[in-house]
Amino acid sequence: MDNLKPEDKLKITIIGTGLMGCSMAGGLRAAAAEITGVDTNSAHLQQALSRGLIDRCTSLENSLADASLVLITVPVDAAIALLPGILDRTGDHTVVIDAGSVKEAVCRCVENHPGRERFVAAHPMAGLAVSGPDASDARLFKNRNVIVCEHERSSPRAMDTASEIFGLLGMHMIFMSPADHDARVALISHLPQVVAYCMSALAAAGESEDMKALTAIASTGFESSTRLASSSAGMWIPIFRHNREKLTSGLDEMIALLTDTRDMISEGRWKPLTGLIEKANRAREDFMAEYK
Repeated sequence: MDNLKPEDKLKITIIGTGLMGCSMAGGLRAAAAEITGVDTNSAHLQQALSRGLIDRCTSLENSLADASLVLITVPVDAAIALLPGILDRTGDHTVVIDAGSVKEAVCRCVENHPGRERFVAAHPMAGLAVSGPDASDARLFKNRNVIVCEHERSSPRAMDTASEIFGLLGMHMIFMSPADHDARVALISHLPQVVAYCMSALAAAGESEDMKALTAIASTGFESSTRLASSSAGMWIPIFRHNREKLTSGLDEMIALLTDTRDMISEGRWKPLTGLIEKANRAREDFMAEYK
């Protein structure tokens, strides 16, 4: 991409200059004639500018006029509020891609929009528990999957652009309906987030001296099981809100499994508990083999 002619490079607008947006900016730098950042967080904009991740920052309206690609990397409720207006203010030359963790609500908000074919509904399956431009990494998406929903409603040109962008980031596209996407990420992404919050909150539930005693002996097991609890409510509450039905169903399954496990332990039924653990071992091994 360093050999691209200037006229072939993209004018990219990134709405949301946090971890995801700035990691994308870093990964797409060679393909960009210019990267413009838009954010209500002025500190994030200044950090992104100082690190050379974006070339300039401006208002949303000013960023759209000549953009060839708009990437939306803000919390899902903000994306839903902004997306119709972004399609209103951009023309046939502009492709718009969102990167949110919930897809049914996002797709629904533009399902009848006349510019729908210029939009690609995507979810890069990558992230970190930390946030902000200083945590960004151009390699964050390498060899990760990106889920694309309702690709048949996006134009060939929009899909070609998305394929190029995700290819530059090192991602593999998987196609899925919004409903299937939301049901699956509820279990493999949103539910682990809730569990991590609860594990961390459980440790903080006692008196301060109890908390000090817990943290004094905590080690890698507690660290790894609560890693996701570092993520902010500002990012996750909108996800929980817009995927509440499927997440609630996943929580019901988890609660039922925890209840069964508690009963096996309290009743000393070690054989079925061993079977559960061995099943979990195999599932983890299969996942890690595929993941790596």
